[in-house]
Amino acid sequence: MNTRLDIKRLLSLVRDKRGTKGLREISAEIGNVSPSTLSRIENGSIPDMETFVALCDWLQMHPGDFFFTDHGEQSLDTVEEIIILLLSDKRLEPETAYTLAQIVKATYRYLLE
Repeated sequence: MNTRLDIKRLLSLVRDKRGTKGLREISAEIGNVSPSTLSRIENGSIPDMETFVALCDWLQMHPGDFFFTDHGEQSLDTVEEIIILLLSDKRLEPETAYTLAQIVKATYRYLLE
């Protein structure tokens, strides 16, 4: 089962919330996301994890709400949910969150064998 980011939904919600505001204004509102990055996302580019989490915060939505399976259903397994939570935790440096995510993934794989 492949889990994918629903970029169309993210794009639609970003555009709806942005309304008639300019990209610079929205960039300042979100913080840490440049107007050019917002423009690329609005043109269909997939954001990096830090930008994705910032957009989710701005939209006041959980990152897991934007993932679905090949069958169209929204589904994350436990490991994916933990990884998303780690990567979206603002108290952790991105490198630390990534390392913890890899540890969780490896541990799950080991314990489930």
